[in-house]
Amino acid sequence: MPAHAIASPSATSSRLPLYLYGQNPTQVSADGPALLVRIAHKVPLRYPFARIARVIAGARVEWQASALAACQREGLPIVFLDTTGEPTGYLQPMQGKPSRLDSNIEEMLDRADWRIHYNHWQRAQRMELLQGWRQARLAAGGEIEAADFSELVRRHVYRPETEPDLFTPHSPQAGALTAYTLQALHKAGLKTRYWDEQGKALELAADLTGLTTLALHLELHGLGASLHGDNAALLRVLHSFGPRIEGLLPHLLGSLRRQLKSLLEEWR
Repeated sequence: MPAHAIASPSATSSRLPLYLYGQNPTQVSADGPALLVRIAHKVPLRYPFARIARVIAGARVEWQASALAACQREGLPIVFLDTTGEPTGYLQPMQGKPSRLDSNIEEMLDRADWRIHYNHWQRAQRMELLQGWRQARLAAGGEIEAADFSELVRRHVYRPETEPDLFTPHSPQAGALTAYTLQALHKAGLKTRYWDEQGKALELAADLTGLTTLALHLELHGLGASLHGDNAALLRVLHSFGPRIEGLLPHLLGSLRRQLKSLLEEWR
């Protein structure tokens, strides 16, 4: 498996994420139905679009405009990372046909109290993640002291703005989880950000990524703070967690849809 990518050019299974760290100067161009990746002092590699789920690119990766356009045509989100591995931005395909949830979010933003209801939903999702994790631990024979669980609730549910970084710097988790979220939003016909009449933003992509980050952190509880290894090892952990994230994101969006349906029906 190439050190810079998890998507193998010869893969015959489902689509996989493509990680381009750019540790060495890297150029990406379009080559028919594939991306052509040239890394200094290495043999060029072709990655067919049909094998790529999403792309995470480091700061030293140079993109040709044709490659960026091709990824957009193929519906592939690209997350750009800085030299520390933190996401600096993303390129998302244009929103397709807006979904009913998209309309409901826009309608919710007409309410002066929309932030209160949205924050309630976020707290409920964080609590659900913690309770689900606790139940899974108990089912596996793992004990969690009541005081320890209360501290987790305080930190992650009621004061998430003060929670410490859930992963160490330079790790690939943030970019990977952002890419998962972008793909889910595109599939669901949603925007990454919404605005109310006062110009205040609802950061849907960032908020969903925060929830998936908490889910992964809990999944790795006991390892999260001390998880070591090179990027290839960490990406294998992420890849094994992929089905959980791909199931969690539609669940979260479904929960938001139900919350807004109930709220808006009361209002109408």
